[in-house]
Amino acid sequence: MLILTLNRTLKRLRQITKVFAKHGFGHIIAQMNLGWRRFFRLRRFDDAEPIAILSGPERLRLAFEELGPTFIKLGQLLSTRSDLISEVVGQEEALGWIEELKKLRSQASPFSVSDARAIVENELNQPLDQVFANFEPDPFAAASIAQVHYATLHTGESVVVKVQRPKIAEDISMDLNLLMDLAKRLEKHVVRSRLYKPTELVREFAKSIRREIDFTMEGASTDYFYRNFLDHPHAKIPKVYWEYTNHRVLTLERIDGIPIDAIQRLDDADLNRPQIAEHFVDLFYKQIFSDGFFHSDPHPGNIFVLEDGRIGIVDFGMVGRLSGEMLRHICGWFVAVLERDVDRVIKIYMRMGILGDTTTTAALKLDMADFLDRYFNMPLHRIRIGHLLDEVFNASLRHQVHFPSAFLMLGKTVITIESVVMKLDPNFNFVNFSQPYVARLLLQQAHPQHWAKQASGLVEDVAEMARDFPLQFHQILQKLQRGNLKLELEHMGLDGLIGELDRVSNRLSFSLIIGALIIGSSIILKDVGLGDAKWWMGIVGFLMAGFFGFGLVISILRSGRF
Repeated sequence: MLILTLNRTLKRLRQITKVFAKHGFGHIIAQMNLGWRRFFRLRRFDDAEPIAILSGPERLRLAFEELGPTFIKLGQLLSTRSDLISEVVGQEEALGWIEELKKLRSQASPFSVSDARAIVENELNQPLDQVFANFEPDPFAAASIAQVHYATLHTGESVVVKVQRPKIAEDISMDLNLLMDLAKRLEKHVVRSRLYKPTELVREFAKSIRREIDFTMEGASTDYFYRNFLDHPHAKIPKVYWEYTNHRVLTLERIDGIPIDAIQRLDDADLNRPQIAEHFVDLFYKQIFSDGFFHSDPHPGNIFVLEDGRIGIVDFGMVGRLSGEMLRHICGWFVAVLERDVDRVIKIYMRMGILGDTTTTAALKLDMADFLDRYFNMPLHRIRIGHLLDEVFNASLRHQVHFPSAFLMLGKTVITIESVVMKLDPNFNFVNFSQPYVARLLLQQAHPQHWAKQASGLVEDVAEMARDFPLQFHQILQKLQRGNLKLELEHMGLDGLIGELDRVSNRLSFSLIIGALIIGSSIILKDVGLGDAKWWMGIVGFLMAGFFGFGLVISILRSGRF
């Protein structure tokens, strides 16, 4: 079993490296020092020809699509990390990469209904006919991780059943292990990559995708929103049928409606589009400002308008969370941007601890003041919050401001909401509509009860620190007295030098061994005659020295430092 798993892993590694090489990224793979090139049957990556006339972003998207679900999801995550892409490719080119990665979609061919039936029966421990009165054999949607079938319960309720693809969890787990190994090699052998923390990115991605393939997590998020909006007059969230839900099967109430971007169908149904736009934004502002827990993928495919005008929201696989402190910073930041108070914006960045080590605050202030003046010289109803957020993010990223992932996810969500709303009502005024929500939250945080709670927490923290300090100080004195107090020092930027010194010392050691073989063999051949047993030892020594010497020369030539 272990041998089969190892063989499968090596086969997948060969596929990943060859696909990236085929699409013109072999030079990056080559720097990872995978080794055993002949064993892996890998060609020289640095000589691979990229697909003609396609741009770098297009080639990366095609590579991710060819490699399947894990890499498609990775590309989708990268499309939300404008901060990281800007650092790697530069601010001017980042937009092109992000837009191309946004084209990645999880569409896939459906798998057989027999496999779907087997998975449902295995997960729910019941025959399919006992669970559902009717189960549509043809899925109405298929993606890279799961497909969705219409079904009817024996109680007569219409449901949708999300069924995970066979072995997708095992495939994703293997890909994640390989990605982590490649990320570690990248950090070890490509010094510049450490600035972008590839292993940290893979950990973040692994956490996200593991949540997505565990349908109980999506069920829990859906159930939270269902209970939170149960009595809301303008929202419809599907109910979760927990008795028919497992890690690989998710059963939800069926919601039928008109996709929110189907403008003609909405008009034909005589639905009030400006009112729908207001209700849609109100629903998300409640999630953001009241709950701190929001649907982070509100694209039109997940939003429907019901016959009675309510808005149905589905697919809670991707959600964002905001702590109270983060929400306070975001509201203060938003107000500062609206008031063109760049000094306050910088102070909020400082409190959040997201300014880079090389950030020049004076240059950042000038950059932000320039585009804020341009924006707010136009009428308020013409201002697009999404464009404004993009400008603020881009100006900040140019000056190495590192936004938290929740902040960026919220920005992406607001931009998506705005694009949907502009189709419903091109005259919608986001600035005027947003201000009461922000003001309400700031007033809540200025309430005496809120300050009393904050003060109580501060007093508790100070009291705990005062209580622990004498013991901690005593422990430090004891260690000093025994002479075993240790201080950890972390060197910065020396890894490349240490690695280079290691290579130099290894080559010197190898050269000494080769020299010793040549000298020893020469001495043996000098003192013995042809045909003597020791004569063969001398010949073998020369052959070994020649072989090792040839390998050393090839290594030096390939390094480009002769």
